[in-house]
Amino acid sequence: MSVTKGKAMACIATGLALAVALTTGASARPLPLQELGSRPSVAQSTTIFFQLEPELQRFVDRQERLPGQESRVVVRISPEPATGTIWVDLDSGYLPRGQAAFSEDLGDKIGEITDELSSYLSGIVEFKYVRARIGGKTLDELFPPEYLKERKGKRSGMAPVPGLVVLNPGHGKYLHHADSTWRHQRPEPYAGTADVYEDLVTPGYSSVLAAWLGHRSSDIATDIRHTRAIYEAGIDPESNLPWSELAARYHIKRLHPDLGPAIWNLFPNGVPDRPDRKNLREYDEDLVARPKYANYLNAEVLISLHTDAGPPTARGASVMTKLGDAPSVQLANNILCYMREQIQGQEDYSDFVIRPNLGDGSRKAEVREAAMTTALIEIGFHTNMEDSVALRDSAFRSAAMRGVDKGYRTFKRGETDCRPLTITDAPPVTGPHLTEIPYVLQFSGTPAYPIYLRSKIVSCPPDYRCAQNSQQFASPGSTPGTLSGIAKCTVVRPIPGSVIVLDRYLEDSDGVRSPMVRTSITCT
Repeated sequence: MSVTKGKAMACIATGLALAVALTTGASARPLPLQELGSRPSVAQSTTIFFQLEPELQRFVDRQERLPGQESRVVVRISPEPATGTIWVDLDSGYLPRGQAAFSEDLGDKIGEITDELSSYLSGIVEFKYVRARIGGKTLDELFPPEYLKERKGKRSGMAPVPGLVVLNPGHGKYLHHADSTWRHQRPEPYAGTADVYEDLVTPGYSSVLAAWLGHRSSDIATDIRHTRAIYEAGIDPESNLPWSELAARYHIKRLHPDLGPAIWNLFPNGVPDRPDRKNLREYDEDLVARPKYANYLNAEVLISLHTDAGPPTARGASVMTKLGDAPSVQLANNILCYMREQIQGQEDYSDFVIRPNLGDGSRKAEVREAAMTTALIEIGFHTNMEDSVALRDSAFRSAAMRGVDKGYRTFKRGETDCRPLTITDAPPVTGPHLTEIPYVLQFSGTPAYPIYLRSKIVSCPPDYRCAQNSQQFASPGSTPGTLSGIAKCTVVRPIPGSVIVLDRYLEDSDGVRSPMVRTSITCT
């Protein structure tokens, strides 16, 4: 999206949203966007969609066409209030003529459109998903995933292997058959660099995530596999490149040389109906090999890690999943929640953008072809200068992957709502001078222990000794979500009725802090 268009659309959408908020009685005054607690719902946003439709049409008109796509394609925005879904309806001319199988380049084109509309509406309209249809059908309806056909075969009814988690560290180098050169699948370097590529960065994220899963989720993630040989120090004799740099297809080929037709050698003559991609056949095979390998292992969960690309102003982390699969949606929501908590809990990244709505993963092969619960994480935009710096920072990497691990762990333990660390009750207490005054504080969240209850003095009566203090809790208490402590009124000459006012907050061992809560101690 161009900067000019983006600003124009933001102005249109913001103005309309404020108008709707006023006319629907949401507020007696125009509210800043961050205060729009009652943003217009999908049902209330007909005017917004009507105004945005011509702009989205112009965006689609400017898109570069794939072979076989018609130059003029009509676009409609179709809200579905019952589900909170906003559909982008493209007429049948958007489907390349003769295309009989899913291709990721078509998925990427659709993603450009849905991302564009999402960027217009995010923070303006209350919605859950933006999805696309071509000629009234979704990508899954046009091209049913292969794993659905395989379920009818010998693997039908087989339960996933408990605790088996497959991590997909994104892309890697592949053999391009036009000139027999080995190339990065994502050849654009990170913003501000000349030699840092997504293919080489995401393995570090996968390695850190595996470490967190092994450290904090070892009771549920009992077997962790990677689709790429990220720990391999040796050299592949065919490419003369380190195994760790190569795409998943080659790692899987080495592990299972007899499974070519089923997993890693699916398109020996190129993708059907796409002669223009014959030289890219190993690139295309790699995209599908990742989920097919997880299917072959009968994994319980597949988590894919990528960094995103877009215009220089596009920022932030996002999560995609199978929107029609309830477990996948829950896993993705938990990951989104705790990535936000962990990343924004770091002082340097307190304002890092975490996109609030799940993306439709049906346009990504490694999501659509995964038979198990799955999520694909775009950790940030490597085409944005600020995100690029963050993506190369070990502190950011650790925080982001702690969030993914925590999302997985809370999902497996049945948490179905987002629970950021929050003090829910810190009642004022009263007691005599120079005597221990017990207090009980209640909180919600899933902190990493030890946690600390910290206090900051707001006001202290004259001559009283009021000290900032911190109390450590090494492990959860017998009553979940409850902490007990002791306060004391200390002064040489007591004055009954004196009040100490203080703010309290929790901080866990990951550095995540709860919002401050004000309370008081009355000295009798």
